[in-house]
Amino acid sequence: MYIDKNWYNPKELKEFLEIKEPETLFEEASIQTRIKLARAARRTARRRTFLRKLRQKKRKQNPALKKRAYSEVKAAFRRKLYKGKWSDLSYAARKRIDAAIQKRKPVLDRVVSRIMPSVVQGETKRIQKLNQKKK
Repeated sequence: MYIDKNWYNPKELKEFLEIKEPETLFEEASIQTRIKLARAARRTARRRTFLRKLRQKKRKQNPALKKRAYSEVKAAFRRKLYKGKWSDLSYAARKRIDAAIQKRKPVLDRVVSRIMPSVVQGETKRIQKLNQKKK
């Protein structure tokens, strides 16, 4: 599911930006909806837990590993830009740091591709460790 390098078309982008989306997409969920979702989450909690544990036993595919590598690199860049505790930072400051990281996306992508082999190796070790516990 990799995107072709020639996927970008300026006309399509302009058309996409001109489309007015309905306001309902950006509305927050009402209190009633939140209560309903919470009730459904409690009702299906055991099933969700079971499925989470089941998925942990399976090997992650490349897109998921790439996402993991991306988040690791992003976290490393955050640590470089801000030495303190991330959770103590205000939301505006976090947004500024994330915007600074996003500006350097080509560098981020290069580092992600450089650490991908170690992420794949880590996943292999994780699966091996799981299989050793079974025995």
